[in-house]
Amino acid sequence: MTNRSLWQRHKNKVLFSSATLAFIFSTGAVSLYLIKKWLWRQQLKLNEQQFVKEQIKRRFNQTQQDALYTIYELVPVLSLVLTKDLDVEEIVASLKGKKLSRRLSHGAKGTEHDGLSSGMSTSISEAVKSSGDPSHSEDKKTKAELWNDLKLKSLTKLCTVIYSVSSLLLLTRLQLNILARREYLETAVKTAVEKESAVQTSLTSWITSFWQHESQAPTFSQGVDNNSIHISEDARKARRSSYINEQAFLSFSWWLLNRGWLQYKALAEKLVLREFGQLNPRDTLTVEEFGERLSRVLHAINQEVLSHAAPQSASTAGKQPLQQILLPESNLQQFVLQQTLDSDALKLLYDDNAVLHQLLNETSNCVESTASLIVLESLINDAFQFTMLHVEENVSKKNKSKSSAEASSSENATAPAAPLADETKHQMALFSVSCKNCCDEMLKSGVVSMNNVFLQRLDSIPELDDLSASVYSNFGF
Repeated sequence: MTNRSLWQRHKNKVLFSSATLAFIFSTGAVSLYLIKKWLWRQQLKLNEQQFVKEQIKRRFNQTQQDALYTIYELVPVLSLVLTKDLDVEEIVASLKGKKLSRRLSHGAKGTEHDGLSSGMSTSISEAVKSSGDPSHSEDKKTKAELWNDLKLKSLTKLCTVIYSVSSLLLLTRLQLNILARREYLETAVKTAVEKESAVQTSLTSWITSFWQHESQAPTFSQGVDNNSIHISEDARKARRSSYINEQAFLSFSWWLLNRGWLQYKALAEKLVLREFGQLNPRDTLTVEEFGERLSRVLHAINQEVLSHAAPQSASTAGKQPLQQILLPESNLQQFVLQQTLDSDALKLLYDDNAVLHQLLNETSNCVESTASLIVLESLINDAFQFTMLHVEENVSKKNKSKSSAEASSSENATAPAAPLADETKHQMALFSVSCKNCCDEMLKSGVVSMNNVFLQRLDSIPELDDLSASVYSNFGF
């Protein structure tokens, strides 16, 4: 009785304590399970985020590499276009022809060490090959006129190449990064939609299975197949339209290669004439003096092109000079498309060009940004440094060759050697030839196009990568 009364007396406490312990234990077990599941999901999320970041980085790096390869393909086109209006090879051929004629009429004496020929020494057979048709207008000019033309044209071409290649690299980077970001966003949205659909399907599939009768299954399946066919056809047309719009967008580099660069040429002609027009081919300059004059030309072009001031003409109101060079006016866009696309693509664009206009508007906004102007200026500065290194190396090499020849020919002469100070000065004719050679190096193409040191140097400047990253991630635009 005592034990029974004791149980009766403490039964409620024991039951309550047991229930409490069971609740605490079960709650702890469930909490531990939920915490482990939460930690597992967080780990999966971190792994997924890390994978996405690595994928974005890989796509970004690949896009920049694609931009460089695109430039490798476009530079030969630019070289051909520049040759039509800035053909310095014809002037060189005429000078070689005149040199040959002089040798034949007066003999080789007296012309072996002509300062004006120091940058273009050649054998008689080479001169015969390159002298060209004597009916050309260049052959009717005097030697002094030809050297003056070579001076102006080589410097004009050099400035035009610096700005055209820099602008082409900037435009290509903007275009490809805009397209890459658009492709990535489309892929991300599609993946998110597929995940959402998969979740909804898993939650509702067991419910809908009870509503479907076996007799309705064939009809329902047939309806799904028909819808799938229609969806696939619509998706195919949408992909085709998107592809054509993107190709049309990339084709707008035609404007810079065929029309836009002419504005650079016009500015360069005027400013080169102002800085170098008074110099004769025999006038001498140090490399530093030549660099200062060339720097003033580039600085003046920067003032014209990289200025935020809008043009005054009504037809170009609100458009920056750089934007007019890189992209055509809206009334000329159809003209550019006609030059680059076939009739089928033009017809499809006529029906649906919303994507093209969106891409062009975004590119125009990027070109107008201060970041793009800063990047282009950095590209031009780097191109100027490359030019000066090449010119200095070239003139020094030619001068050493000339000095060695003079020393060899005057070994037994009683006249003293020239002062060392004079060795730092070079004839303007030699600078002209060096500028011509520098242009050839900048526009190197063909089987060696991917060994173009100039393009690789410009492509590697940090400011260009920073701008590309901003466009790719859409920061600031």
